[in-house]
Amino acid sequence: MENTGKESLNLLYRSADVSLGEAGGKFYLISDGNTYRLADYRFEPCLYIQETNGKWITIHNSFTVEELCRAVRTNGSVRMITGNEYGIDEVFGLIRKAIGLAMGSVDISYVEGRRFMDLLKEKGALSPETAADLTDEGLKNPNVMNPFIHSKKVGKTADGAFYLRTPNKGSDPDASGRIFRVISDQVRFGCGSRMMDGKRQYFAWHGHPSRNDDYYTTSEISEREYRQIEAEYPEQLSADRETAEAFRKKYVDGHKVILEGWNKLL
Repeated sequence: MENTGKESLNLLYRSADVSLGEAGGKFYLISDGNTYRLADYRFEPCLYIQETNGKWITIHNSFTVEELCRAVRTNGSVRMITGNEYGIDEVFGLIRKAIGLAMGSVDISYVEGRRFMDLLKEKGALSPETAADLTDEGLKNPNVMNPFIHSKKVGKTADGAFYLRTPNKGSDPDASGRIFRVISDQVRFGCGSRMMDGKRQYFAWHGHPSRNDDYYTTSEISEREYRQIEAEYPEQLSADRETAEAFRKKYVDGHKVILEGWNKLL
């Protein structure tokens, strides 16, 4: 038995990294010396994590506390809506990753992608020559890696292995004629430019997420609008849907469409 600060905790699971317990019909996760309350909404489903400061993290399209406890009892696994399936240690790894991301709201596919990026780093997969096959790590649906491939954080080889891209800080992005900027990874949108027929073309893009894929629309914008975006969004951020919709209405709707389709970006 452990103490949550209010009442004794009946331990259901313990590993070197985390403990899961129940007290008064509520479920708690203990990680890195902190206690987090777990709750869910089974009809989306969502997993809610209450942080030590009282704020909640919402993992959308994820799994319920009941599914988590069932996997603990049977030493089983949890199948995500993305199609990827993980053993109990990996599931707790996803929960800890979501806590570490410190986002108020995040989709499970994004958490999965970030977890796989951690695995690539652990495996030393930093180039096409050292790329790693993540199938045995639970990656059945490689689409969760698409946002990170589009943002040039992850590379993919012809045989389906992945590696982390190392940015070349000394290079000039204009030298290649193309600039691509991801403003938000969570609700995805961004901007960029490229050389077309000797002239620079500026564009903005926005993704409409489904459960497994994104439908992207890329529109042509003016240089003035591009500079305005640079001024409005000076840093990469984890945007909510309202922020993404405001961006779409201002910089994508009513503009000339360059390219659109499922998972299609310039």
